[in-house]
Formats: sequence, C-alpha cells, structure tokens
Amino acid sequence: MKTWRLLDTPPMSAAENMALDETLLELKGRGKTPDTIRFLQFSPRAVLVGYHQAVQEEVRADYCREAGVEINRRITGGGAIFFDESQLGWEVICDKSFFGLSLPTPGLFRTLCEPVVTALDLLGLKATFRPRNDIEIEGRKISGTGGTESDSAFLFQGTMLTDFDVDTMLRCLRIPVEKLKAKEIDSVKERVTCLRWELGRTPDIQEIKGAIRAGFEQHLGIHLETGELTREERCLFQEKLRFFRSSEWIDQVNPRYSRQEVIQSAYKSPEGMVRFTVVVNVPGKRIKNVFITGDFLSFPPRGLFDLEAAMRGLPLRREAIHASVRSFFEQGRISIPGMSSVDFLKPLDQIIEKFQLIDYGVPLEYCNLISVTNGSFREILLKRPSVLLLPYCSKDPNCELRQEKGCHLCGECTVGDACLLGMDRKMENICIQSFEDLMEELGRMKKEGVGAFIGCCCQPFFTKHVDDFERAGLPGVLLEIEDTTCYELDEAKEAYAGRFESQTHLNLKLLELVLGLQQKMAGC
Repeated sequence: MKTWRLLDTPPMSAAENMALDETLLELKGRGKTPDTIRFLQFSPRAVLVGYHQAVQEEVRADYCREAGVEINRRITGGGAIFFDESQLGWEVICDKSFFGLSLPTPGLFRTLCEPVVTALDLLGLKATFRPRNDIEIEGRKISGTGGTESDSAFLFQGTMLTDFDVDTMLRCLRIPVEKLKAKEIDSVKERVTCLRWELGRTPDIQEIKGAIRAGFEQHLGIHLETGELTREERCLFQEKLRFFRSSEWIDQVNPRYSRQEVIQSAYKSPEGMVRFTVVVNVPGKRIKNVFITGDFLSFPPRGLFDLEAAMRGLPLRREAIHASVRSFFEQGRISIPGMSSVDFLKPLDQIIEKFQLIDYGVPLEYCNLISVTNGSFREILLKRPSVLLLPYCSKDPNCELRQEKGCHLCGECTVGDACLLGMDRKMENICIQSFEDLMEELGRMKKEGVGAFIGCCCQPFFTKHVDDFERAGLPGVLLEIEDTTCYELDEAKEAYAGRFESQTHLNLKLLELVLGLQQKMAGC
C-alpha cells in the first residue's frame, strides 16, 4: 500500500489557496514532492471563476467589494462558485502514472468522486456520482469537481457544501437579484443541497475530513500520513503569491472589444457551455480577435489560448474555420473530457451565419440578435416562412389570453403588434405556451409541409435548445427578444412549463427588418 501525504492547510485567502494549488501541482509535475490529498478552506469568503471564465461575465464585482468577498480565478476549469468560511475543499495532487493515464477521461472523474460518495455514506447520506463531474443527493448537487495538469502530474479538486448561504451567492454571481423573490431562491435550493439541509445539522469539520480521508484511503488503496509543506514548496508559494493577488491573474480572461465590431454565439452541450466572442475585420471579412470562455475543463490549461491564437486572422469562411479547429483537436493540442471539435464548431457556424447577414444590409449590432436552424439565412427566407412563432411570456401578464394561442390585437403588448406584422404578410401567428408545445407545433408544421418559420425567443433559450431545434428538422430564423428573461430570473423551469409570470418584449424593429428582407427576397 502506497503512502501519500495528507496536507490539512489552515483557512487562507483566495490568492493564497490558488498560489498553493499551482505550487503543489508544479513541483509534483517535476517529481519533487509527494502524492498528496489536501484539505482547504477560505477566509475571507471568495468567489472563484473557472480558468476559462471572464470575471465581468460571471461576477457582480461591485457587490463583492462592498461585502468583503474576494474575487479570484482557479487554475482549474468549470463554473464560478461562491466559497464561504464554512465550505470544505479537497484536492488530489498526484503523478499521472498512478492512474495510468496521460489525459483525464470521464471515467477518471468518476474514480475521483467515488471516495467522496463513500464519505457522504459514512456521514449518513446516500449520494451518487453525476456525470460529468458532480456528486448529488436525490438529484441535488452537493459537490462539484474539476481538474488540471502540469508535466507528469494531475490536480483534481472538489467542494463539500457543508452549509449554503444562497442569498449571498446570488448577489455575488451575475443574477439580477433585485428581481428575485423567495420562490426564485427556493428554485436554487431545488438544484443544490448541503450537509446541514440533509442532516439537520452541520457536522464538525474534523468529522467531515475524517470521512473524506477514509473514502480516499479505501478507493485509492493508499495510506494517508499527515504532513507539512516542504521547504521548496514554501519558497515557491511565496514567489507565486504576488502574481495570484494581481489583476494580471484575476482578469487573465478579459475580452476587450468595441461592441460595434463583435459577434457572439454560445453552445451548451451536456458537458458545459462554450461561448465565442469574435472581433471581426468587416472589410477584410476576417477574424481580428477571438475570445473563448465557458465552464468546461480543458487540458492542457493553455490549450484554449493556443486555439484562440490559431484562429486570429482566419477568413470568416466555414471551410477555413472548420479545418483549423478540427486539426487543433485531432493533433491533440487540446483535450476536453466529453467534448470534441463539434461542440466548438456549432457556435462558430452561428457566428459565420450572423456575419454573413451584413451582405443583406443587416447592421452588425442586429446580426447578434439573429440565429438560424436547419439552413442558412438566405435559404430559409427563400422558402418564404409562412408561420410566425411568438412566446407567451411577451403577452401582458394580466391578459386573459396569456395562456392561449390567440391574441386580441389590442395593442397593449408587443405580441399584438407582431401578430399584425405577420398578418400583413399572410403568415400564421402561433403563441407558444411551453417547450413541449413548441416541439409539438414544429412537428405538426413539418408534417403539414410548412417550408420554414420565423420565431422570437431569448438567446439563452436558443442556446440551450439548439440541438432540439435541429432535431425538429424545420428551417427557421430565431430573433432575440428584449428585457429580462426567465433565464436571468432563474425561472427557466417555470417558463419551460408555461408558468413564467413576468413579461418580456419582442424586438419589433428587428422583426420588421427580417420580414422586409423576406419580402424583398420573395420578389427577386
């Protein structure tokens, strides 16, 4: 049985914890330190964005500063998390040869989560592993994990939610909490849980550590001996600390661009969100700069930055971009557990489509508000879309027809105005009531021979359901709606079932523009 070091570090600041993470991984990668299990805690409270995330996209920095919540960046990928003084983190820093792998696989994440599943069992809770890298209790997440590498070493880390300050977390992360009510906060509780909620008490921190220690010894077949940092680790840690306190590290992912020349698109796969922000050279039809952000895990860590560099200067043509991205993945220059080049090419295809809208006289700022499915913009409009799909959430919440297909055309909301625009072009207007209703309508339309449709929805909805639209098989143009959506209000579940109580607004100028282009193409 191999002996590993158990490193139980005291509560530290976010910068100190991140600096120590890199210190331990770097020295282990050079074979200079022992295989280690580390426990870590934070003081003061902190928000940590994933390695590939932008602080301005994920964190309410003003609130964090006022509340004394530190902001920092992990050396591992994944999503932004709030870490207060009560939470416990655990880490595995070891030689890759221990697992017989040079790159992580989905199976390795299961292997590294099972010890914590066992620890929860020892604490009296029945937990299970949830792919890609979470641990849950009856469908509610209690621990998330992530990982990275350096030379011959892996670092994997996870959290244990002991107690959960929902209110502070919502205010730290980018959710418009001023519009949140008690039921929205309750909806967060439906997806996550913690030891106190499950046990009715918060176990002593040493009891939790003991259970996790036992889980790792059992599943990895190791013996843990409590140890301290080596002299070399202490020296390198002090050298790195200044950098991990700096904006150079914290704001390392910091897309800078003029909104007049940028096109954005995102794709949500089961393994994570990929978001592209492309700064375009409009006259030259080339990529001037590109920023890739998201909550996925990538190996090696710098692989994503190398991919960005490889894409700069590429012509905004599908063949050139596909060839570059595919070769990058095929050459093994980047590896993302559970994801492939296809997950990156889907949002890039949308960006290419959006850019080509310029050729039809669409202003660049409007290009970002238009998405397509099952065909190009030109192909879809040439099919003369005969159906206009409108979301019920844009109706007046007090309208007696809010949960109905029809509209009074009373002029009290943008749905009535949109219906009039559709009627002027002899289109069938349909108000969609839920996700299932949308799928049923698309299926019916395809069966009845409808050639194409124009629809209005929020960008998060399209991003989440882009594959569902593709599977429906009906060509369509989707126009983004305005104002706060159910996704921003954390009410996606209510909207999915047709019970969203707030009101969004259709972009009528955008709808008029696209309908005008349709009419123009039909006359060609």
